[in-house]
Amino acid sequence: MVKKISAIIFMLLLFISTNVYAGDIPESIMLGKQNALFTGKITAINTDTYSIVPSTIMMGSIKQPELQIKKFDKYYGTGNKPKIGDFIVAVLLDENKIDDTWVFKSTSEDYRTLKLVSEPYDMVLRYEKYINEGKYFEAQKRIDENKKVSSASTNVSVDNTKEVQNNKEQFYLTNGKFIPISIGIALGLVSLFITKFKKSHNN
Repeated sequence: MVKKISAIIFMLLLFISTNVYAGDIPESIMLGKQNALFTGKITAINTDTYSIVPSTIMMGSIKQPELQIKKFDKYYGTGNKPKIGDFIVAVLLDENKIDDTWVFKSTSEDYRTLKLVSEPYDMVLRYEKYINEGKYFEAQKRIDENKKVSSASTNVSVDNTKEVQNNKEQFYLTNGKFIPISIGIALGLVSLFITKFKKSHNN
């Protein structure tokens, strides 16, 4: 039953993830397909890269204390070019790769109060609202809880397998075949009864 429910949920998420439109980006991020969603600060501009120090990781994880990201031309919803000292909100796709079509300049690193510097498109306003309200932390918590449930289901399956194996150990091995212990006892009693009957009959 648990496996069937898990399969249905997986198929639903797969359907949702393959039918995401541009305007659904703030919601699709909550599925956790990316490595991380974070706020940070540009600390250096090199020939081909920006050095970015993550400050708050709202979803996923980032192992490096500083990221070396390939240069992008401008922030989403504005013509502003990145500068040293800029606060940003970005989606990390890979170890040192962000979604450069969906990176924002922000007014601060504090997710609770930051504002996204952008034209006030509806999906940008939703994104900002979700960030301020901590919705992405909640989404990550749900993902972690689902992983625990999935892991627990796997452990139950393993325990059930062990139980079956333990039950097999309670079987007698007769002529290379397993028989239940109850049948083995019954056969033993019948054999004992027949032996005693033969002895008394011979006497």
